[in-house]
Amino acid sequence: VMIILQMMSNSRHLLLGTKLEVGLILALVGFTCAAVGTSTNPATGMAINASGGISFGNLYYSTWASFGCGVALLLSFLRTERGVDVSSELESRGKRFRLWVILVVTSLVVMGSSASTYDAKCGSKDLDGFRPPKYCRRAAFGVSAGFIGCVFSLAVVAMRLGWTKRGETNGGEEGKSQRPNNIIFVVECISSLVLLCFYCFAVAYLTGEEGPGAPLGNLYYSTWITFGLIFFMAASCFEEYQAAKLVYARNQQGSGSGVSEGDGRSVTLSSHGRPFDLPIGLPVNENHVPVETNYQNLNRFRQMAPLIGNRSGSVGEVQI
Repeated sequence: VMIILQMMSNSRHLLLGTKLEVGLILALVGFTCAAVGTSTNPATGMAINASGGISFGNLYYSTWASFGCGVALLLSFLRTERGVDVSSELESRGKRFRLWVILVVTSLVVMGSSASTYDAKCGSKDLDGFRPPKYCRRAAFGVSAGFIGCVFSLAVVAMRLGWTKRGETNGGEEGKSQRPNNIIFVVECISSLVLLCFYCFAVAYLTGEEGPGAPLGNLYYSTWITFGLIFFMAASCFEEYQAAKLVYARNQQGSGSGVSEGDGRSVTLSSHGRPFDLPIGLPVNENHVPVETNYQNLNRFRQMAPLIGNRSGSVGEVQI
């Protein structure tokens, strides 16, 4: 119906960008969300069986695809009709803020999938008269793993929203004038390290041969996606920390450097009375004596010298 109405020139202006369109999009998101929850619940046995595995692939993947399309339509409407770019808003809060928000969602899926699997398989006795002990323990562990991941990620998201103003990162002129928040970065590093160690065990424990996440389903996909997000966040924190250490070491070395210019075409650097090769592209010979350079390199040095000579600076969100 929506496609037909948009193809008709007489009714297009009555639909595009109106409250009717956003109402239909919200209804679509709500119905598809309910469809995902119903069809992928092991208790219903529609797309997921009692063990948490996919029993009807077409229904499983089509409901998730419909939900994704509904969310994409809502984000597109907000960006084009209301001027709210959710992706840019998330990025303005920090380079890893988007990953933490996605981690909240995937952790909730892990917790919900483990709980529904536990209820379907361990809530009542099987036909043989007993509950599978290993399976039930691992399903209960999955609930705990999802809860822990959700708590850590929500804590970081709350700190970002409460302590970081829009544009306070190093992405613009406003961000350059404000100090990055070291506390949030430390919390991010600790949280990602703890979650990485925890989910290294959780992936093997939940998706093992006797685990509830062994068959392909919500728990299997969400566990691996959560582990991947945590790994990338930990790697990003480590790279940013290493870059900050390198800049700090160079600042310490370059604090005593001097600059002398002759005819404007060559530059001589010294650090505590001896030649010093700064990593700014100035050519030197085998005796570490600066040689003739062009005006382009000289101008590049003039731009970078105040930054190198300063002991304090920042890399990403690490203050040095």
